Amino acid sequence: MKRTHMISADWPLTRAAAAIKARGNISYADSFAAALAKLHGAVLVTGDNEFKQLEDEITIEWLK
Repeated sequence: MKRTHMISADWPLTRAAAAIKARGNISYADSFAAALAKLHGAVLVTGDNEFKQLEDEITIEWLK
């Protein structure tokens, strides 16, 4: 059974996403995904090469 829930873009998440966006060539939406993974210690699962620049900051599981 798949569990899903909504996470609001509160101030800490928005600030973390903005910091990631300001540092590099990454879309605003992707910066939120990266910030969410960082703040929650989660693994980001993606095939988007845009995240390569964040490999030292967050754990990424690459789709092939």
